[in-house]
Amino acid sequence: MKTKVNWTAVIVAAVAHFLLGAVWFTIFQQAWLNGIGKTMEQLRLEAGSATLAYIVAFLCNIVMARVLAQVILATGETSGFQGMKVGMFIWAGFVATTFMTEYAFEARHISIWAINAGYPLVGLLIMGGILGAWKTKTPAEASRAAA
Repeated sequence: MKTKVNWTAVIVAAVAHFLLGAVWFTIFQQAWLNGIGKTMEQLRLEAGSATLAYIVAFLCNIVMARVLAQVILATGETSGFQGMKVGMFIWAGFVATTFMTEYAFEARHISIWAINAGYPLVGLLIMGGILGAWKTKTPAEASRAAA
């Protein structure tokens, strides 16, 4: 069983999740803005630095990918499907439930929950697939390939 996290796979998975966010919130932009009760102009005025928000988001994606990689490794044999299963279980057990509890107390509509919770669901599935499928060559395999 592998016990060492593949940092290349972690970075690739984090970048994939980050890019998904750009696509996701472009597609659902108007519904998301309606769900949070703001306009794009309000966000620009209130948010401050967009650059800082993107940096924080990317760093959080790296943390998510790193932790997901460790959990996938802890499950034993890795594959893309196994990684996706782990991502789904993490989403269902921690993300979906946390968001749903918060949204119930805030009396927020299920549609904004679907947008906000859907993004990490798809992201964890993608990252899990990448992390589970990415095979690291052992030093012996790497030296044979180089020869």
